Amino acid sequence: MSKVGIISNPASGKDIRRLVAYASVMDNVEKTNQVKRIIMGIDSTGVDEILIMPDYFCFGLRAINTLNIGKMHARITMLDMPVTATTDDSITAARMMREAGVGCIVTLGGDGTNRAVAKGDCSIPLVPLSTGTNNVFPVMSEATTAGVAAGIVALGILENDGIMYNHKRLIVLKNGEPVDMALIDAVVVDQLFIGSRAIWDLADVKQIICSRAEPNNIGMTSIAGGIHPLGPENGRGIYVKPGDGSLRVRAAILPGLFQEVGIAEYRILAPGDEVEVDVKPSVIALDGEREVTVLQTDNVRIRLQADGPPVVDVEKVLTKAALSGFFTLKNS
Repeated sequence: MSKVGIISNPASGKDIRRLVAYASVMDNVEKTNQVKRIIMGIDSTGVDEILIMPDYFCFGLRAINTLNIGKMHARITMLDMPVTATTDDSITAARMMREAGVGCIVTLGGDGTNRAVAKGDCSIPLVPLSTGTNNVFPVMSEATTAGVAAGIVALGILENDGIMYNHKRLIVLKNGEPVDMALIDAVVVDQLFIGSRAIWDLADVKQIICSRAEPNNIGMTSIAGGIHPLGPENGRGIYVKPGDGSLRVRAAILPGLFQEVGIAEYRILAPGDEVEVDVKPSVIALDGEREVTVLQTDNVRIRLQADGPPVVDVEKVLTKAALSGFFTLKNS
């Protein structure tokens, strides 16, 4: 039986970067409308079941209550799970969807939302739609066609011939044991408190490890991208140490805010390469949010790995489906 999951984060796009920069806000009414369009897109493909993560804003229930589900082919199921209003919800939902046999997940959120989903499961193909701030992992795409692409992937009717790729990830190893992960960047901050979680001041940033380096994006990846661009399908990553050196980079560190950053050192990373955290005590921000505390006695390393979640290319899926005749009907 074919199944597609929907994980939407009501907290994405509402952090401190709306106060210290010019980041946009996507309200939850618009997110609800996007969930509706995702559902209709999925249903149009003939998928049997749509599983939705419950949340404190009730995206799924609000969408269902305004749709004529009696005329839909797909059965809609709300996951039976507690709502904690934390990232644990996305982690739990991804695990439950894997156990239910979901063939594709559509996510609505930023880098942090997709990181949480990947922590729950790294095997299910993702269609990540952007609603956060410094979005690098998710993409801007119409929710309707994103739902169609997810349904086609879940049906399993196309060969995986370039329609998706495995994203890289960064594993945080504390005293030899993996304790957390990031999809885009791990940033060592010379502080010992979590605070607002989001990074908005580079003064205390001491080490930057990126799986992607793209000058067309916002945040730490734009700093690295100004030195040596690395796309999502390139297997390598990059380590950057800010500080005095012969090189300076001008980058968009926040929406609408540019800053010149001195570069003391940088090097390209291959899968399996590790970077030692040499600032102690400190905090490591993962995909833009402070998460891991490093004490003076801790041995912490960050490893680049190539085994992140599969990411669906919506345009390639729809094009390949069209060429195979998926959208055409013969007149009787």
